[in-house]
Amino acid sequence: MGAPAWREDETLPADLRDALTRTRLTGAVAHLAGVEVLEFDSDWWDGQAHAPCLVVRGGRRHRLLRVVESAGEALVVPFDKRSAQRWIADRRRPAPIELGIPAPREPGDVVVDATVDVQRCGGATCGALLPVGYVGDCPVCGCAGGDGLSEEKSTETGARTAGSSTSK
Repeated sequence: MGAPAWREDETLPADLRDALTRTRLTGAVAHLAGVEVLEFDSDWWDGQAHAPCLVVRGGRRHRLLRVVESAGEALVVPFDKRSAQRWIADRRRPAPIELGIPAPREPGDVVVDATVDVQRCGGATCGALLPVGYVGDCPVCGCAGGDGLSEEKSTETGARTAGSSTSK
């Protein structure tokens, strides 16, 4: 390949990218009192990836801080490399899944009551629940729809009615 293409203002695309990133990171700490930008590193190793880093001195205690880009956001972390790496690693760690109480159902939700809204397949070895008025072969055992379906229903106690096939 050839030499890098020079722009009219004689900057490389990487220089422009670094200038924009530095401006964005500087804007992230502009609210701190007495911010002084000391250094910019476009390829700082944060322990897991290379990311742009801005070293500033500022805040209430005028401490050294790093402003790092991670997951598309600017983070202000301690200057100490090890502490900064831990903060960023904690942020990257997936959050635990919180199993909470589900929200109440909407009134429009369909609720099927297995004691009155279904019929059982009457096949000798099948007990599939099918909708009332189901036409066609049983999707589980394949027996003919009109022949094998029974109107068997169970009561609230679990006992079967209408020709129950329990053996005693």
